[in-house]
Amino acid sequence: MQPVKVGLVGVGGMGKGHVAALTKIEEADLVAVSDVNEEAVNAVAQETGAKPFTNYEDLITNGGVEAIVIATPHYFHPPIAEFAASKGVHVFSEKPIGVTVKAGEQMVQACKDNNVLLAVNFQQRLSVARAKIHQMIQDGAIGDVMRITMEVPWYRTQFYYNMGSWRGTWKGEGGGVLMNQAPHSIDQMIWLAGMPKSIQAIVTTRLHDIEVDNTALAIFDYGNSKVGSLYVSTAEAITSERIEITGALGALHYEGGKLTHYKLEQPLPEHLRDTPANTGIKGEWVDVDTSGESGGTAEMLSAFMHAVRENDPSKMVADGEDGLRSLEVANAILMAGYTHREVNFPLDYNAVQEMFDKLCAGEPKESLHL
Repeated sequence: MQPVKVGLVGVGGMGKGHVAALTKIEEADLVAVSDVNEEAVNAVAQETGAKPFTNYEDLITNGGVEAIVIATPHYFHPPIAEFAASKGVHVFSEKPIGVTVKAGEQMVQACKDNNVLLAVNFQQRLSVARAKIHQMIQDGAIGDVMRITMEVPWYRTQFYYNMGSWRGTWKGEGGGVLMNQAPHSIDQMIWLAGMPKSIQAIVTTRLHDIEVDNTALAIFDYGNSKVGSLYVSTAEAITSERIEITGALGALHYEGGKLTHYKLEQPLPEHLRDTPANTGIKGEWVDVDTSGESGGTAEMLSAFMHAVRENDPSKMVADGEDGLRSLEVANAILMAGYTHREVNFPLDYNAVQEMFDKLCAGEPKESLHL
């Protein structure tokens, strides 16, 4: 296929990884780069041969691009995407797509209205093990899902937050672990188990000297007695990520890079109702083959370029709607934790915006308690 002419907005932080990925894949031609740091963008331009800009609007208008990749601080994702969409330029955005669900919805709608593609970098979907879990659930290997539990280590030192003045602040980053690291985990929760009907949560900040959240425990209510829980923290040395999903026919367990499948000898509902004694249900643990190479950002970008060139949204791994759902759940967890109440879906966009306005104004989290 003919390579897609791409512009990268933001060359620091995640932008560095995108430079490496875009110059690696044959489906993309990195023709323009933009950053407010003129020295940094000129260095990348010299390295790649791309044309440098210090203004994203100038890049989109005059850079000769068909698509852009957004790798800026979170608050800038929606306005950059909306401007690109207005010019007919396709968008690949780093997660999260925005800070508030209202801004995210406007970003998604702008891309729809202008008939441009919007992809989100949820590259964990390309993990061999995660893709296997997803496929096994879809194939009915464990029957109807009853519970999903996910515990995810996102450990960060204070040095990490000190690397940029925008990090760890409401005005600069728009949140902590829920906004920066956990969008991947939240997307996995949704991808594997669907959207919840409501959420309850505890959200707090421990050890780090930051304004924003660094630890969250959320309880998902999906209705019909299906439940889930998500624990994420940048201030705890959890040994490894753990995922457990139980269903009517068995369970899947992922930990330490190993995936196992518990196969019940008899469907749980049948055993529970019909067994004439109080005996445990029997089953067998079986290792699941997860050999193979997992994909990452380069593969996500490659899929997006195919979607652009072939005008086929189904080629994208994760789209704007996926990004919006993840953001809505992240906002809901924060709101549930800070207001000390259950939060239902769909969210009240105005209430979410009011919460963020208060946090950015420096009001104490305790003022949000209801």
